[in-house]
Amino acid sequence: MWVSMLIVLLCFEIIPAHAEIGSTTEQCISRYGQPERDNMKGSGLLYFRKDGICTIAHFYQGKCDVLSIFSSEGQMGVPDDLPKDRIQSLLKSEGGSPEWILPPRYSLNGVWCTPDRSTFAIYDTMRHKLAIMTHDAYMREQKSLASVRSKNIKESDPTKPIKP
Repeated sequence: MWVSMLIVLLCFEIIPAHAEIGSTTEQCISRYGQPERDNMKGSGLLYFRKDGICTIAHFYQGKCDVLSIFSSEGQMGVPDDLPKDRIQSLLKSEGGSPEWILPPRYSLNGVWCTPDRSTFAIYDTMRHKLAIMTHDAYMREQKSLASVRSKNIKESDPTKPIKP
């Protein structure tokens, strides 16, 4: 009895954890290997390179909430374009959902969301980068941007004289 229980537990330890939106740092490291750069203490980012793909994972409260994915090959600072089938594969493997739908809007970029709209993805056709983000991460980013804009407007009060 104990032997079979031990074998089952060992099997679960051998199977690598799947890194995706919602993964812990440990799960991402298990999936991608040791990060090339670790900025967890600063911006909450880990930088990985594996199988021709660069992945930047952002963590909030210990869970991955944003992934930026692009080719490790490129020219003049622009990554090579990701083929459409590779993007679809990455959405399913990294996005935390087997199903992605096209929202009803026109865009030059590729845009998808999960059926429950908790996660969305954008493929920037100019920069050749796929960003997968939770709705909560997007809302935090929008709130932060609004705060910065508000601060900049207050600092640029047209009634104040310009300092030389």
